[in-house]
Amino acid sequence: MACTHDEENDIDSNSVATGVSVKQTSVVSPARVLVIEDNISDVFLLERALNQQEVRFELTHLADGGQALAFIRRECAYGDAPIPDLILVDLNLSKYNGEDILREIHDTKHLARALVCAWSSSQSRRDRTRLMDLGVAQFVTKPSGLDQFLEIGKLIKDLLAGHTWKSTGAHSNDVKLLFRFTASQAAPGC
Repeated sequence: MACTHDEENDIDSNSVATGVSVKQTSVVSPARVLVIEDNISDVFLLERALNQQEVRFELTHLADGGQALAFIRRECAYGDAPIPDLILVDLNLSKYNGEDILREIHDTKHLARALVCAWSSSQSRRDRTRLMDLGVAQFVTKPSGLDQFLEIGKLIKDLLAGHTWKSTGAHSNDVKLLFRFTASQAAPGC
């Protein structure tokens, strides 16, 4: 429907004239994923699993408990590090074990909104129960086969979508997560 000259003058900058379509798009920031894992092969498989889901993410990889504590405490190169959306902690780390790291995360206020998951080859129910008391949202068992490992990508994608939905109030079907992989970031010793 065409506007008359008078109707055109009545349309302010916040209005849309009849017959004009406006396409609104939104850009969702890449999900920030912090992986605390000493086995680089598992990090590679995690990257592959997430890429298979056709999503973008930023991945920070910390190879041991010492680096993880520096990140959590915002020490050294991690002073201005962005807050991750998801923290994935291996239970069997060098220097400090995963439970020590999870306890530190649990007691840190600036990481309170991060979704925290533990992953391990252990299938112990006792481990799972103890970790849930530390605020772990999901216990992920590392599978031995490649196909099962790649399923972890879907699990993490679903966890992030649910976490985004809860924190923003958006309907989970409306949330489109975008992930991108960046090179491993490790701080030199403090």
